[in-house]
Amino acid sequence: MTMKKIIAGAAVAAILTVGASGAAIAAQQGILPGQENEPAVTGSVAAPAETETNDANESPGNDAAEARKLQGLASIDQAAAEKAALDAVPGEIKQTELDNENGSVVYSVEVMGKDGTLQEVTVDAGNGQVLSQGAEDNDANEGSEGS
Repeated sequence: MTMKKIIAGAAVAAILTVGASGAAIAAQQGILPGQENEPAVTGSVAAPAETETNDANESPGNDAAEARKLQGLASIDQAAAEKAALDAVPGEIKQTELDNENGSVVYSVEVMGKDGTLQEVTVDAGNGQVLSQGAEDNDANEGSEGS
């Protein structure tokens, strides 16, 4: 009976170790739990905590108020952020927003790449550095087909 407990304990320890290793790898890659596999970014300009919005409470008025608060903190303008995004992903700018992402002031720039994929490029609003880039989810566009 003791041997079965030892084997069961070893199996549980192995499973926990593999799970912890996966979490460690995700953390190293900047992907945190609950962030839908989006990379964690840290910019050079800290955003005030009160500008963080909750998806359930977002409205056009809240977005405009947040953008006004963040604009005063940004060191670069929208044109400079868009240039940095296009340097990273050649194509056409579709949308640019000044956002609070993970407590940092950033520009989120959507670029339709020359290859036809929609890319989101995150640009530091303090120094113009590209912090992340990747294919944009098409979930927001699914309901607009046939319009």
